[in-house]
Amino acid sequence: MNLFRTLLAGFGGGPMKMVLVVRSDLGLKKGKIASQCAHAAVLCSMRAIAAGPGKAKLDGWLMQGQPKIVLRVDSLEEMHLLTERAGEAGVIAEVVRDAGRTQVASGTETVLGIGPDRSDVIDPLVGHLRLL
Repeated sequence: MNLFRTLLAGFGGGPMKMVLVVRSDLGLKKGKIASQCAHAAVLCSMRAIAAGPGKAKLDGWLMQGQPKIVLRVDSLEEMHLLTERAGEAGVIAEVVRDAGRTQVASGTETVLGIGPDRSDVIDPLVGHLRLL
């Protein structure tokens, strides 16, 4: 059995991923979105390292090439609801709060990172969202 199949078998037979959910209502420029998504990916990875079962999920996700999907929500309320749903499902969810040096006020919640986790766990949470 090759390494990829071994990893899949260890995580319930499915691929792993991380989802980055951007608030489209803020009108962020492309570079700002890219940096905020990078912050979210780092925060989620750090949370996974700190969490017991999260470390194994992080390792699997890293070995599978760190797949990431960028989606959008239209409001802060929608992002908060998604954060709550992820928490209820036991999935890592990290919100990026901007430092306020460029485009938005300090503390503005810009991106929600979800995962890494199995795609079959994350998809029910975000399947209704559109790609950015």
